[in-house]
Amino acid sequence: MNVTEAGSGGLKGRSGRRLWVYGIASTLAVIVGIAAAILPESVPTWVRQIMVAGAVVGGVIGATLLERWFTLHDRHQEAADREAHDRLASQQLGVRPPGDDDALGRLLSPVRDGDEQIVRFVGREDVLQQLIDWCIDGYDPAKRSLRVQLVTGSGGVGKTRLAHELQTAMRTSHGWECRNLRTGVEAEAMQVLRRGHPGAPVLFIVDYAENRSDAVSELLRQANSDPGAVRVLLLARRGGLWWSDLCQQPDVGAVVGRYDPIELSARVVPHDADDGHLAEQQRIVDVAVQDFATFLGKSPAPLTLPEVVPGARMLDLLSIALIQVLLVEGHAPDTASGPRRPHAGVSMHVVFDELLRHEARSWTRSAHEAGIPTDGQTLRILVAAACLLGAESQTEAESLVRRISRLCPPGTRLDPRSAARWLREQYPPSAGFSDTSDDLVLVGDPGWIGSLHPDRLAEHLVVSMLTATDASDTTRTLVSAERRAVLLRGLSERQAIRAMIVLTRAASDPSRSQDDKSSRKHGQQSRSKPDTDRLDPRRGDDVAQLALDLVRNIDVRWETVSAVHEQLPWPDPPSALHDVGHEVAELLVRAVNSDRLLTHTDRTAHAQHVLGNWTFILGHYDASLRAREQATRLYRKLARWRPSHYWSSLARSLDNLGDSYAALGRNNKALEARREAAGTWRQHAQVDAVRLLPDLAKSLHNLGVSYRDLGLPREAIATHREALAARRSLAEQHDRHQASLARSLSSIGRCHADLGDTEHAHSDFLEALEHWRHLDTQTPTRYEPDLALALGDLGTSYGLLGLAETGLALHEEAHGIWLRLSARNPVRFEPGLARSLTNLGIAHADLDHVEKSAQAHGAAIAIYRGLARRYPNRREQNLAWSLGSSATSLARCGLDDLARERFAEALELHRRRYEAGTRSALFVTAYRSTLDSYAALLARAGRYDMARELREETEPLDQSLADL
Repeated sequence: MNVTEAGSGGLKGRSGRRLWVYGIASTLAVIVGIAAAILPESVPTWVRQIMVAGAVVGGVIGATLLERWFTLHDRHQEAADREAHDRLASQQLGVRPPGDDDALGRLLSPVRDGDEQIVRFVGREDVLQQLIDWCIDGYDPAKRSLRVQLVTGSGGVGKTRLAHELQTAMRTSHGWECRNLRTGVEAEAMQVLRRGHPGAPVLFIVDYAENRSDAVSELLRQANSDPGAVRVLLLARRGGLWWSDLCQQPDVGAVVGRYDPIELSARVVPHDADDGHLAEQQRIVDVAVQDFATFLGKSPAPLTLPEVVPGARMLDLLSIALIQVLLVEGHAPDTASGPRRPHAGVSMHVVFDELLRHEARSWTRSAHEAGIPTDGQTLRILVAAACLLGAESQTEAESLVRRISRLCPPGTRLDPRSAARWLREQYPPSAGFSDTSDDLVLVGDPGWIGSLHPDRLAEHLVVSMLTATDASDTTRTLVSAERRAVLLRGLSERQAIRAMIVLTRAASDPSRSQDDKSSRKHGQQSRSKPDTDRLDPRRGDDVAQLALDLVRNIDVRWETVSAVHEQLPWPDPPSALHDVGHEVAELLVRAVNSDRLLTHTDRTAHAQHVLGNWTFILGHYDASLRAREQATRLYRKLARWRPSHYWSSLARSLDNLGDSYAALGRNNKALEARREAAGTWRQHAQVDAVRLLPDLAKSLHNLGVSYRDLGLPREAIATHREALAARRSLAEQHDRHQASLARSLSSIGRCHADLGDTEHAHSDFLEALEHWRHLDTQTPTRYEPDLALALGDLGTSYGLLGLAETGLALHEEAHGIWLRLSARNPVRFEPGLARSLTNLGIAHADLDHVEKSAQAHGAAIAIYRGLARRYPNRREQNLAWSLGSSATSLARCGLDDLARERFAEALELHRRRYEAGTRSALFVTAYRSTLDSYAALLARAGRYDMARELREETEPLDQSLADL
């Protein structure tokens, strides 16, 4: 809804006033004329004439002056009214805080009226000061300036609370105009605020920026042209592709990328807490219990945490504290019994269930007053459906009520109008409406109804309702299927997008993977795949099944499917969403193919590009290659047609194509694709180095990997050094390039190891591991595969340096990570698990741990056998390496017969891969080591002729290694 000002009544008022002003003047002139006519004849005629003329002239001039005075007065009044309306519009840009009433879940919302939050701001004082400095450092009121800062973190970690505290500080201490922009106002926010506050410094806050990227782009473009100081704080659960694209914007990209994103970890450290994670969590709970009790007029009851709440975020700790206060029921605790202690290992989902029970009490009371059914099941479904699908108008809200009427208990009758109005009163939209004035100014489109607060509580309600946790065990499967059929089918594009946002956020929530870990810790069976008949809302994979149901029932139109796809996190999507992403990618291809009237080459290329990415992440490398080859052919065609528009798409497609060739062991083809991609990036980086240097460095890194795979370590190390130099430069400017720097260090270390330079390799691996450990503490689980690889590299170098025990400890740590990863995604992470098992077997053999070495090697060989059957070009060399190292260990232990069997199998595989052209230094070294060890075993058994033949076979290998 655009800014509107109604003023038709004013026009009628001015016209009417003008009539009576001139009417009075005419009447006075007539009266004077009559008086002049009836004067005595003794009065000269010229006097009568002057009186009449004066009356006429005076009447006209007087009326004109009087009208002019009224006009000026009206203009001043209108200007004052406009200023008041502009200030009202400016205020309406912000998110409307939820009312407290007796819906106690709202007490957890950090967006509130006034500057004070219920629970005082605890922890993150350093981040708050960093943001204040970001706002005011170098601030000059007479100078135009735009700054953009991204703050990321999982739901409930405290992003909005931090932003609210920043608003308070900037408004009260520095006089800034601060707005937490609601959805739909971004395009008008700058213009509207400047009408009400033309010279003020401005802080805009945009929550869930990852779902508002187009609107954010428009806001930044307008802010960049504003003559004053503007700061834009973006809050998001993740960075990823949307942020990278924003940094690449031609007009504001340099401004956006100037400041490193701030990623908030779950752990909050109050400045006055004792050392230790438990003490930190306890301090937050103590403060929250006291503040909630004060606000609610209750006596605070102490709560002692028995142990650290795993992965707890700020919202989790506040929820635990609020539940404690609600249980007091207004009387002081029994101090003789001591402080309450919650059960150890209690899931946050249990805490959220308790909050919803309290929320439901307000539903029942208000539903009774509104005259709608008060049974808990109906109200629960009604609120959950509103959170899932929302409504943009009263008509849409009434349609939503009709939709869910089919899910109500028998005999329950919902009046659509009454129920819709109840929803609106219970959860009003993010900006108020008023029907009392035609002059009302409305900005944006806030929707007709709001949602339950906080968002994670709303997500929990939606997921619990769709999985029917409120139904009995015997009917739960049937009830869940019925609810999913009603609420996830036949949706409009807007409803599908909103539902996708809610479900992907819920599936990605760390508490669900945390619950899954806890169930395995306490001995419960963990399912590798969700049971589609009975879904568990505590498991991310099961919640993702709800998203799959949604995707399988959306309208297969390009606009709808692509909009739904935009809601999926990329890159580094959570493993729970891998199947969802693949399903959406296949729908994109279907949507293009279904449009038979038009040929959209760019859409087809994009759809194949997306399909190739999701199939690759699932480990379906053959299917990924087919999609990426088609995408590359199409982008090449488009780049010839419009090179300035499509060259970057072609370069990225070539990079991806090289990855697929490499995954299938087609190293020559991978080198060809990556060489072309690197050349393309290099050519354009000469013109725009600042923007394109990260892409060039990535492409060079991939090219170096291909050189190494082909047994060209010197070319590889030269290419990796160029990539490393670029990434060091980027990392010095922005922390977000630290992961890329660490990958280059690991790769260049492997090249040094290939060349026999163990000390340099060890140094590279040490620095890489330092970076990966730092990144893992900042964003747990995101970089686990990279951390595990780095641990394995460093462990191997310690073994080569004679520090076998140190190396074993690192290999064991890496193995633990690979176990967790492969449990979540076997197809993607089993190769890493097999690699770690082989490294463990070698490390145990170096320490004469015979039995442990045999067990580790046996498990590795079993995994590699399966992988080699599926991907022989890629994995046969890995199987040969594991068989050869296992045979060497067995030979040390005197198990000669089994060692000979494994040597023979390893040698056959090595010969086959060598004849196929495999020449990497790692492969050739392993091949030669197998020949040497097998020859020694045969010589020990008196089979000298065979041993001599094997040693002769090493001669071309020695030459090959010497050439390297």
